[in-house]
Amino acid sequence: MAIRLKHRSAAGETRFWTVREIVQGKPIERPTHPMFVHFPIAFSIGALGLDAFSRIGHHGAAPLASTWLIVAALAGFAAAMLTGLAERATMRPGSRIRKLANRHMLVQFGAAAVLVVDLAVRWSDRSRHVASLPWIALDLAVVLLVMAGADIGGTMVFKIGYRGLGGD
Repeated sequence: MAIRLKHRSAAGETRFWTVREIVQGKPIERPTHPMFVHFPIAFSIGALGLDAFSRIGHHGAAPLASTWLIVAALAGFAAAMLTGLAERATMRPGSRIRKLANRHMLVQFGAAAVLVVDLAVRWSDRSRHVASLPWIALDLAVVLLVMAGADIGGTMVFKIGYRGLGGD
C-alpha cells in the first residue's frame, strides 16, 4: 500500500488532498472508518467486563481501569465518528445506503451519549474498589447499543455491499 501524497486527476493535474479526502482514506486507497470502529466496541465491552469482575472477583483496581477504558472508548468513538461522517458525506441523499448510514450513526451517537453519562456518573468515585450497579447498568446499555450499531454497519458492508471511498 503506497501513500499517495498528491491527487492526480484524470486530466493529469496534481493537487494536494483535501482534509475530507485524507479523513476518508483516499491517499491510502482504503476507507478509514473501519480502522477505528473496533476501539469503541472493544473498550466498551472491556469496561463492562472489568466492572463485573470487580464485583465477582474483588479486584480493587478494576473499576479504575474500567474508567480509563471508557475514556479510551470515547476517543475511539470520536475517531470513528469523524471518519464515518466524512464517508457519509459521499453517499447520495435519499439512497438506501444513506438511510441505513443515518440509522447506524444515530444508534452509535446514542451509545456515545450513554458512555459520556457513564463517565460523568463514575468519575468522582473512580477509585472505588467495587463497581456500583448503576455503572454496570450503564456499561451494559452502551455495549448493547454499540453492538446494535455495529450490526447495522455490518449490514451496510456485508448485505448491501457498500465498500466506502464514495459512491453508493
